[in-house]
Amino acid sequence: MNILILNGSPKKKSSTSRLLGKMAGLLLAGCKVQYASLRTKNEYPAILQHLKDIDALVLAAPLYVDGIPSHVLEFLQQAEDFCIKNNCHFSVYAISNNGFIEGIHNKSHLRMYECWCRRTGLTWGGGVGIGGGEMFHCLAVYYPIAFAVLIAINLIKYITGTAVTISDWLPLAENIGIYLFFNCGVFYCMARLSASVRKCRQTKNRYTRVMVPAFLFIPMADIFMTLSALFNGKFIFALLKKDNNPHHKIE
Repeated sequence: MNILILNGSPKKKSSTSRLLGKMAGLLLAGCKVQYASLRTKNEYPAILQHLKDIDALVLAAPLYVDGIPSHVLEFLQQAEDFCIKNNCHFSVYAISNNGFIEGIHNKSHLRMYECWCRRTGLTWGGGVGIGGGEMFHCLAVYYPIAFAVLIAINLIKYITGTAVTISDWLPLAENIGIYLFFNCGVFYCMARLSASVRKCRQTKNRYTRVMVPAFLFIPMADIFMTLSALFNGKFIFALLKKDNNPHHKIE
C-alpha cells in the first residue's frame, strides 16, 4: 500500500491537522506512508507527481467558513485536471477538524471532497469530522508533559531511596484515564478510518468530538482564542495607537 497523507493547514506550527495526519500515519504502520504539506504553491507540482503512484490519499485539513480552505481548493482544482489527464485511480479519505465543539459542523466540508472525487473520477473512501480540534491539540501537548513530570517525580524518589508505593502512581493512572476519556471518540474514529485506508475500502463519514461538556468548552475556548490573538498578533495597545500614515487619512 502506497499512501500519501497531506496536511492542508496553512499553519507553520501547532497544527491540529498535522497532528491528526501523523496519528493516521502511526495507525497505518506497515504501509508505505509519505507526508506532504499544502502550505505554498511551490509544493503543488511535487505533490501532483506523487498522485500517479499512490493507492490512497488522506487529506487532513481544517474547516474554514464551513468549507475547504482556499489554498486547498486551489490545489484540488489543479489536481482535478492532473488526475483526469493521467488517468489516476486511488481512494480519497479526509480528516476535517474545526474549532466548534460539535463534529457535525464538518459535514459540508467532507461532502465537498466527496463531490470532488465524483467530478475527478476517483473513489471517495470516507472521512472523519472532529469537533474541538484546538482542544484536542492542546490536550495532546499538555498530558504527555504531565505524564513525564509524574514519572520523573517517582523516579527521583526511587533514586533518592524514598519508598515509592502504588498510591504514588495513582495520579499517573488517573491522568491517563482522563486523557483517554476526553479523546476516546477521536481515537475510535481515526482507528476505523485507518482500517479502511489500509484495505482501500469505503466507509461512512463519522463525526466525533473532544468529550468536554459544552458549558465548559465554550468559556475555555474563548479564553484560549483571546490569548492566542494577543500573543500571536499585535497587542491591544499596538492596535489602538495613532495612525500617522498620511495615505490612510480621509479627505
